[in-house]
Amino acid sequence: MPLRLSHVDVLRSVRRDVAESAETGAPPLGHLAGLHRVPTQDGSYALAFDLERPLMAGGPGLLEIAMLTDLALGGAIRNQVGRALPMPTISMTLQLAPGRAAQVAAADSECTGRLDRTATARSQLKTAAGEIVGDAQGVFALPAMPYDGPERAMPWDCLPGDDAADTGGGAADDLTSWTPGTTDAALVDRIVEHASRTPRCAWGTAHVEQQLTSNGENIALTPTEPMANRLGHVQGGALFTAAVLAAARRGEFPVDSLVTGTIEFIDAVRLDDQILTQVSVLRASGRSLFASVLVDQGERRCCHVTTVFRRDYAIS
Repeated sequence: MPLRLSHVDVLRSVRRDVAESAETGAPPLGHLAGLHRVPTQDGSYALAFDLERPLMAGGPGLLEIAMLTDLALGGAIRNQVGRALPMPTISMTLQLAPGRAAQVAAADSECTGRLDRTATARSQLKTAAGEIVGDAQGVFALPAMPYDGPERAMPWDCLPGDDAADTGGGAADDLTSWTPGTTDAALVDRIVEHASRTPRCAWGTAHVEQQLTSNGENIALTPTEPMANRLGHVQGGALFTAAVLAAARRGEFPVDSLVTGTIEFIDAVRLDDQILTQVSVLRASGRSLFASVLVDQGERRCCHVTTVFRRDYAIS
């Protein structure tokens, strides 16, 4: 997916997104993917990419889709219970039409149930033309009410012009006032370079792939700061992507043949230590692959991911 931006516009776009992330505290990959809420006629919650953003050159990859899904599911719940409430994801299931993941442009979500400390949501993943190419469900933890902790809305949970929006804007509006640190400057350079080529997928997914290394029979992920969520842990989309990539490698299936994946978040994953994936192939044939992935950090079990891949053709 080629971009129509000049080099100067690409540079300014990336710098603005990184500056906004520094101000809002929201995940940098969300800003860089241009996540934004889309108005709907019935007031439901819809979230979309900006496919012209430099990070999105090459089209959405698995990380971008998982991130969109997670934030859209949570956003639908926050839209009802309070936009500033912290809501850790307990589990998420993503279903995709084989070979069509790169066409995902938006997620239309709704809250489906609320208890005192738990809420559920579901989402439809759609192309830019509105065709449904995936579904998702999520379970989230709610804080004890009344909540008296720190409050700050995700910038993309608010509609344009909404007085409730808290998106910063100072440094982002006037980039001359923003001085990037070493990490931010390196991130800007990497994404500008990514957009200058003809990549096969968006930068976030490519970055997770680059951070994977073989560790005996297992595959390890070295987290980086761009993978952070707003709490400073590794975001769920990066963990899901690492697990799916590990399963695809182990089973020798193409990543875009994933038809369903479920991730259960057992414990938070820190940015300062390597993550180890342990893949168990449950069943493999010429057409289908069923695999289970355990994600550990040190002695802690952090996630469990189950995956199903399905080829449109069988290999004898």
